[in-house]
Amino acid sequence: MKNMFIYSSCNQAAKIQAAAILLAMVLSASPRANAVNVLTGMNDNHRTGANTRETILTTTNVNVKQFGKLWSYSVDGAVYAQPLYVSGLSIAGGKHDVLFVATMEDSVYAFDADTNATFWHVNFTGGGITPVPIADITGNNNLNIVGDVGIESAPVIDLKSGTIYLLARTMDTTTGAYLQKLHALDLATGAEKFGGPVTVDVAGFDPKMGNQRAGLALANGNIIIAWASHEDMGPYHGWVMAYDARTLKLVSAFNDTATGGEGGIWQQGRAPAVDSSGNVYLISGNGSWDGKTNFGESFLKFSSNLKLLDWFTPYNWLELNEHDYDLGATGPMLIPGTDLVVGGGKRGILYVCKTGNLGHIQPGNTQIVQSLQMATGQLRGGTVYWKSAKLGPLIYNWSSKDYLKAFHFNGSTIDPTPVAQSSILSPGLPGAFLSISANGGKPGSGIVWATMAKDKNDDHGVVAGIVRAFNAENVAVELWNSDQNPERDDMGNFVKDANPTIANGKVYIGSYSDIVSVYGLLDGGNHKPAGAAPQN
Repeated sequence: MKNMFIYSSCNQAAKIQAAAILLAMVLSASPRANAVNVLTGMNDNHRTGANTRETILTTTNVNVKQFGKLWSYSVDGAVYAQPLYVSGLSIAGGKHDVLFVATMEDSVYAFDADTNATFWHVNFTGGGITPVPIADITGNNNLNIVGDVGIESAPVIDLKSGTIYLLARTMDTTTGAYLQKLHALDLATGAEKFGGPVTVDVAGFDPKMGNQRAGLALANGNIIIAWASHEDMGPYHGWVMAYDARTLKLVSAFNDTATGGEGGIWQQGRAPAVDSSGNVYLISGNGSWDGKTNFGESFLKFSSNLKLLDWFTPYNWLELNEHDYDLGATGPMLIPGTDLVVGGGKRGILYVCKTGNLGHIQPGNTQIVQSLQMATGQLRGGTVYWKSAKLGPLIYNWSSKDYLKAFHFNGSTIDPTPVAQSSILSPGLPGAFLSISANGGKPGSGIVWATMAKDKNDDHGVVAGIVRAFNAENVAVELWNSDQNPERDDMGNFVKDANPTIANGKVYIGSYSDIVSVYGLLDGGNHKPAGAAPQN
């Protein structure tokens, strides 16, 4: 494993240096009240996609004059995994806000989130070990993934142990073996922990064909990992595995089509939802179903040790299979403060189920809380949630070939008519990937952030991307987009599955262009941070 540690600082006058040291001591003793951590995909275990402690960015200052691209981090490959963020981490002899980025070239970076410096970079290739060329799996380099497959899913961070967990895929060019390994890295140094990495080695699991797209989750001390396939290339199954976070030993493995086939759990990159008891919620795609050993096209609820506790399958699961209408084209979201879980797929229908009784299967789906035709296109990026002090709980979605929509949640069901929608039509698949920033429910603080293809369908290949920001209280109002000043704000090529990360006044966007773009307030045009590398 290649490992390098880099950090640089500028010499300062003695008085300024003393003041900085004093300030650092104060901050070390008293962490910022609004310090934000993004430790998992979609911000929290509910997968709401919301940072509700954002006090810097508002609907009044996110505009093309005051807000834009500050700099970009250069990385060695496409960034499919949502970047993660830790505030006030003890690293490089001080406390710093740190952005963690994983790439499809099997690299992990720890960047200073405020100065563009690199604290450490590790790479899991070398000596005949490479990322997996996508053409080895699909026979084509211009489909769902272009280039290599390395770290595709969002990692998860355990702040208590100071560890970031991730799944890396490699191949050994000398033996022809394909490997998938779970790594546990020290947040401060990038060093392997707990005897890692460990190789995924379960009878019946195919490390070449098993595609690990869904983000990792942490539930009651277990790392939860789920698999599907690339381009439905078989044979494959929907595997879920749990590994002990402190020993990296396999706790349990579950095959959702044990006596059948397919049933992949891909969820367009969303991680499993996890409730306060550590129960895990997933949604499978096209596959065999019998309600006994095969659970394609189903909501699945597990204990943290992967005991299957409950399930829901739409009555028309066979029709979904026959037309490639994956139910699990997006992942589940737990509505905060309720006992409800929502999720949907390619039919544009959002299903609302009770977590204590998912409902199994009944004609017409009359046993569940609600079936809502939320979109005219496919639900891919999935739902996000924000509770507005003015409008109450809102659920947002931007599907393929459709408009960004905000729906009101009335406490028991979702009102079927949107309270607002944008005038911008998504150009096609996969729609948009959303996140929300807000200062609690404070009026004027809520912003819906979206990354999407700029003007072309992106079912296959690589296309230009765009970042957009909308008023969360009225998504008909677009506040800003990266095409208003493209020379300054261009995000590069769009990458599926990666939601924007917003923390402490900055927005971090991965891309297919080997960069992570950083957006924030321009501060009168002086928007390059002290000690930053030149803009890319």
